[in-house]
Amino acid sequence: MGLRRTFRAAPAELEATTQAEPLLDVDELDALLDDFQERLFRITATDVRPELKAKFESPSTLKVTQRLRDGKVIGAALASVEGRSADLTFLHMLPKFATVDASARLLDATLAAMPPSVAKVRAMGSHSGRWLHIVGPDARRLLLDRRFASFDRALMARDLRIAPAVARPLPPGFTVEVPDPAQVEEHAGFAYRAYRGTTDFGVIALEETPEAYARLYRRFLSGEFGVYARDLSVLVRSPEGATAAVLHTIVLLGEPYVGDLSVLPEYRRHGMGRALLLRGMARYRDAGYRRVGLTVTVQNTPALNLYRSVGFEIERSTELFLLVR
Repeated sequence: MGLRRTFRAAPAELEATTQAEPLLDVDELDALLDDFQERLFRITATDVRPELKAKFESPSTLKVTQRLRDGKVIGAALASVEGRSADLTFLHMLPKFATVDASARLLDATLAAMPPSVAKVRAMGSHSGRWLHIVGPDARRLLLDRRFASFDRALMARDLRIAPAVARPLPPGFTVEVPDPAQVEEHAGFAYRAYRGTTDFGVIALEETPEAYARLYRRFLSGEFGVYARDLSVLVRSPEGATAAVLHTIVLLGEPYVGDLSVLPEYRRHGMGRALLLRGMARYRDAGYRRVGLTVTVQNTPALNLYRSVGFEIERSTELFLLVR
């Protein structure tokens, strides 16, 4: 008795035009976005079609399409340009036409359509940036062949039912307080100084500038990425009164999430980050939470080792790619 196999027909290689389109009728993308969402449902229940349509309608985004001779859209890419950086947030093709070569043409046309001032491009940083029309290794090879560098962003979690260790006292003169999310500019400026020169500097904010960090922290502290939990956040001041370290917490899907843990370079290697993290976990546990999560760039070895040392474990990871031109 043999095995019965079902073979899927190979994608069709038809002549198509690939071009940037400043204005686009989003109704033409319905079939493409429906196919993308059907594949995405295997990963998450989130429906990203309304968000993607809004981005395709925005005059500020870069849009590239692949069309057959009759005008039908069989593929599209979308990028957001911010200063000297761009975020490739979407690239998808209908399965009948989704070959590696066709995907390469769409990617190359999108990169070529970016303004000459764009010096950095980020790709595949979120669910809406996943390439679901070709297999992951092929998508990865296309990006690496174009000199994109690969980074792994890992989701880590810790069971708070296991009590964390007691945090060591801070050095003399250092004080702990609750951060004020209204002080956006102060927190953004601190984050810029704390992350500058680290592995995460070019990963967290699209542009490596104080202005980009300010834009990011306005969104973060306003609750766009999760409800900001001021009482579960911690700020450490130096004896001179300056911010030395901070732990910002958001509540996401009913669980605390370490949205930012950062220490200025001059205060590192003295256990400041570990002490801050242990204090935060104690607050989460006292508040009745049973689990805490965070995201880390795996290539940031000191941060990864810190989180592992206090009981965090990797649950899943997503590859993120950066191209410096």
